[in-house]
Amino acid sequence: MNQKTVIAKLDALLIPLGFARQKFTWNRRSASVVDVVDVQLSKAGDAVTVNAGVLDPEVHVALWGSKPPETVEQPTCTVCARIGELIDGRDKWWQLSEGSTPADVTEAVATHVVPFLARVSTHAGMKQWLLDSAVEKKRYPPPIISLAIIKSLSGEAVEACKLLADLQKKATGAWRTRVAEVAVRLGCG
Repeated sequence: MNQKTVIAKLDALLIPLGFARQKFTWNRRSASVVDVVDVQLSKAGDAVTVNAGVLDPEVHVALWGSKPPETVEQPTCTVCARIGELIDGRDKWWQLSEGSTPADVTEAVATHVVPFLARVSTHAGMKQWLLDSAVEKKRYPPPIISLAIIKSLSGEAVEACKLLADLQKKATGAWRTRVAEVAVRLGCG
């Protein structure tokens, strides 16, 4: 068995739900967000996992200063999760040598990923996911910046600007510049 068998099984689940596939990544566009599901092959080529996310174009423009790409990949999403995080909080890989892998992956996507995408398809849902994920305590800036932008879009401008000011003190190099640019876009003084 190979990755193509998993892809075919996921096509049968995701395409009827409105997703379109480009290689190993599915996108579903709505009026306000882009849902993303992708299959990642292990470096050894013997196992797969699933990554998911939701991109809010308005947040993307505020963060990066440009429109999102035509095909959205999971790392550029406003909120992201690995399937294992959604299942039990641990990384999850399926061995391609197991005959049940295509069905098991598809069932896990239907049970955990599709509901996750629905849960984080609004600013309120994205904000809650980012807060629950404790992004403010982590060192990677994009989720923290996204949280600040969502807070600003939700009418929490003071909190958004404070979050960016705190991040600016910790950020270095290009991230410090990016945080300053976002602060200007959000009208932080």
